Amino acid sequence: MSGKLIFGLDVGSSKIVSLVGTLGDKVNIIGLSSYHFVNNPRNNDLTMISNGLICEVERAGTRIAQTLHEAQISADCSAGSVIVNLSGNHVRNIYSHSNQEMGSHPVTEEIIRYMVNEAKQVVIPSNYEIIDYEIQEYLIDDDRYTINPLDLSCNTINANLNLFIAGKTPLSNLRKAISHSSYDIAKVVPSGVLSAMAVLNREEKELGCCLIDIGAGTTDVVVYENGFIRYLNSIPLGGEDITRDIASVMRVSRNLAEDLKFTHGSCGNLVHKNNNEMIGIIDHRGENVNLSRKLLNDVIQERVKDILGVVKTQLNNSNLYDIINSGIVITGGTALISGMKEFSSSFFEIPVHIGIPNYEGDFADIVCSPKYASAVGALYFANDLISDRHFQSEPASGIEFGSIIKRIKSIFTNM
Repeated sequence: MSGKLIFGLDVGSSKIVSLVGTLGDKVNIIGLSSYHFVNNPRNNDLTMISNGLICEVERAGTRIAQTLHEAQISADCSAGSVIVNLSGNHVRNIYSHSNQEMGSHPVTEEIIRYMVNEAKQVVIPSNYEIIDYEIQEYLIDDDRYTINPLDLSCNTINANLNLFIAGKTPLSNLRKAISHSSYDIAKVVPSGVLSAMAVLNREEKELGCCLIDIGAGTTDVVVYENGFIRYLNSIPLGGEDITRDIASVMRVSRNLAEDLKFTHGSCGNLVHKNNNEMIGIIDHRGENVNLSRKLLNDVIQERVKDILGVVKTQLNNSNLYDIINSGIVITGGTALISGMKEFSSSFFEIPVHIGIPNYEGDFADIVCSPKYASAVGALYFANDLISDRHFQSEPASGIEFGSIIKRIKSIFTNM
């Protein structure tokens, strides 16, 4: 197998997805495998990963190894390295700054490297670690910004770094789970960042956009402006909470509740002509029962409102509404609930659309769905690492992609 390859891994709370992609002028998926969690009397996979956190290392590791191996077989390639997502309420960002007096001298590579290293020394909680960082604008002489100050003469320069941090324990458990396979981790990246790579275009990131990825166990939020990440957070609420509410209120099994959510449910504001109809099903006892469609939709709408309400509060508290000029993009498996776009647009009172991976190639009929955003985004992230030519003063990351990719450069640098 020739060319540059990378494995993209999405470890979620209801499924694990592995993709193999070739990198270059464009990304092409050449292998795919997914494992959707089951919940039956013999096995309940939902207990091994909850709200984005690994709860059973060995079981999760076995399923991760399974999907990676199946994707490898599908692609007919050798084992490689993996870019994997990370979710959970321990994932967030903090800003750090570094100031340097220049005395009208030009900015050199050494000065940039020194300022970046100094900014990375910011104090973070002892139970956290930096998993990545983004170099944002440099402030020159306190009155103008630049993204590349190399050779620029000035009196003072301030470097602004956005650090992405995560809890050490959840990170350790994720790494342990992946270690059950023969694949090495090239990079651990926040889930929201990966999803944004797949569904947002450059103009949206420049103008100002909020990405909301509502998965099964977490809702990941990323806000972009001027092409940079201004806010990052992960909320321990998602589609599984909607499913549990349906199961409780409608008195049906969890699996039937999940099916009702997508097959018959809606969170739209419009009153459907069949809203007063009854839904005939066979319940977990094997009996024929009739359920109220209106009650089902009310349950879905209330829980979606709760999830979006947390996001709205965070945006308001962080004064981010004013920079979301391009609106909100909702992706993730929960975005597939009928009426999500209309309900969310009305709730936030700004334009909303459903984010679908921007991909054309093999397996497009499968992966061009909101539920594959993180997995596809992992491949795009890897491709950007290789092709990005910004900040050439940054040292090569030294990430080994087996015998396939030797090293990569990016504004995102391996820690």
